[in-house]
Amino acid sequence: MSVYTSLSQADIEALLAQFDLGSLVSFKGIEAGIENTNYFVTASQQACVLTIFEHHDNDEVADFIRFAVHLGEKGLLVPAPIADRQGQWLHQLHGKPAILCPLLHGHHITQPNAQHCHAIGATLAQLHLAAADLEVERPDPRGFDWWQANHASLGQHLSEAEQQLLADEVAYQQQQQPLWQSLPHGWIHGDMFHDNALFVDTDQGPQVGAILDLYNGCQNAWLYDLAIVANDWCSDVRGQWYDGLVEALHAGYQSVRPFTAEEHQAWPLVLRGSALRFWLSRLLTQQHQQQQQGELALQKDPAELRDKLLQRRQLSA
Repeated sequence: MSVYTSLSQADIEALLAQFDLGSLVSFKGIEAGIENTNYFVTASQQACVLTIFEHHDNDEVADFIRFAVHLGEKGLLVPAPIADRQGQWLHQLHGKPAILCPLLHGHHITQPNAQHCHAIGATLAQLHLAAADLEVERPDPRGFDWWQANHASLGQHLSEAEQQLLADEVAYQQQQQPLWQSLPHGWIHGDMFHDNALFVDTDQGPQVGAILDLYNGCQNAWLYDLAIVANDWCSDVRGQWYDGLVEALHAGYQSVRPFTAEEHQAWPLVLRGSALRFWLSRLLTQQHQQQQQGELALQKDPAELRDKLLQRRQLSA
């Protein structure tokens, strides 16, 4: 959600003129996140988030929107785009796909606790089951084939030891493909870091208010989606687990959908796969940021995921 495509007041006013949202009151670039350009846009009748997709074409964005609409129809609070007066939700800004979504309510958390982890686990299981009947095919564009094809080029500026670590992990994941394939699969969020959830405080404790950033949604192993959460929500930047958080995450998820025997067996494997995937993704984003020079580009250190991969490999061993 960094700002790579800078917009002027005239750009946003021209976009709003196509909607029944009133006149522009204010707009501000959003720094949090790393892949797309986002702005808070306040119109006289509604507060919105404007997203410009930096790496996706119109057809891919259409898949994300079908995913969001489907989840919304099943009762999950997710951002779905606002249609303009012509019934169109997809627009172009500076030659890139763009959508306006309502600003959802709730607050971000900086340090998840056991209640947050239990709540997001249950919500993620609800998402998986809600999307099970969505008849849209979208294989994971950053799944194993992408790891295998890109680890050498993305790691070319790393140390020799880091390059060897990447190669060793990709080889290990290749050996474990039968176990991956035995896991329950379906639509996943694919990027459920803690800054992609909003929480509301209730008498029963914190509850998930909204799930954000569905733009990595795809089909893969459901357990892998939970591993993405665990590596971000339940450990520090060095990969050390916080006491009780993984257990709370699992308990929340299994309160909705219990694990299979294969999922219990595969947990160390998917933790490693998640760390590998986001180490490679951050290396790629680092290259993009160096090329594009976003004005509010948030820097996330790829080495954090390297360290988490090292920790998960020790756990697996």
